[in-house]
Amino acid sequence: MPEMAVPDYAEYRAQLARLPGGPAAALRDFFAPCLAGAEQSNAQNLPCWPLREGGRLCLHQTAGGVRLAREDAGQTLEVARFGEDLLSVAQDEPPISPLVLALLAIAAGDVDDGRRLKRLLPKVDAAARDLMLMTLCRLCG
Repeated sequence: MPEMAVPDYAEYRAQLARLPGGPAAALRDFFAPCLAGAEQSNAQNLPCWPLREGGRLCLHQTAGGVRLAREDAGQTLEVARFGEDLLSVAQDEPPISPLVLALLAIAAGDVDDGRRLKRLLPKVDAAARDLMLMTLCRLCG
């Protein structure tokens, strides 16, 4: 199996800044159709997105970093794991949602999610891929 690239969240931020409307537009234009409300915080004060198809998508602090999970009907299903740098880069000025960076890393292929995002949340996966094409694809952007 080929080794995964290390996500360059600072480069993702720079690419998102070049998007018309910046990182806020990424959330509004790409992910809003999948969301059932504004970003919320969980008990760890990390972001969660309520989803139109039910449940929510959340980040959780772990001993080795951060994990992305879908929570629905009392079940928590892990999507992917990330290093601590995901949160630190997201908190740079101006702060952006680390969920956007996490989804961009999965869509870019820099974080292996075992295709769980596509299986669990196909519309969120499609939105992340569209965002990746608009921001990271050298042929498109």
